[in-house]
Amino acid sequence: MIPRSPGTYLLLLTISQPSELQIGRTQQVRFDAGLYCYAGSALGPGGLAARLGRYVSGTGRRHWHIDYLLPHAALLGALVVEDTQRLECIWAAWATGQAQGCVPGFGSSDCNCASHLLLLGAADDAESIIEHAQRDLGARWLGSAVG
Repeated sequence: MIPRSPGTYLLLLTISQPSELQIGRTQQVRFDAGLYCYAGSALGPGGLAARLGRYVSGTGRRHWHIDYLLPHAALLGALVVEDTQRLECIWAAWATGQAQGCVPGFGSSDCNCASHLLLLGAADDAESIIEHAQRDLGARWLGSAVG
């Protein structure tokens, strides 16, 4: 079950084939196939359940960069931690250390991070990433509850 409390999340998603997608109103972005993670916070009403539920349902207007990508990706699940502190930049920095690349500026227009969307490798690397995040970030994996 997805907690209704505030927290930070790391979405794990795959893109099956290279794609060029419109992100926002004007930006065209090239995505390689592979396993990606997206770091975010859910500190508002409904907490993690509201934010992750929105991503899973695909409803609501497109507001964040990730809203434009999710219809073209397979959401595997999310790593989460319940906390009232905004930890997404710390988690994005951790993911950068695991990453093969990033999509510059994606999800990070309100901070100094290079990106909050990182390419981690092949889709079959997910299990290893989940294990490392659980250990290093103290995160809990929500697989089928989210993806």
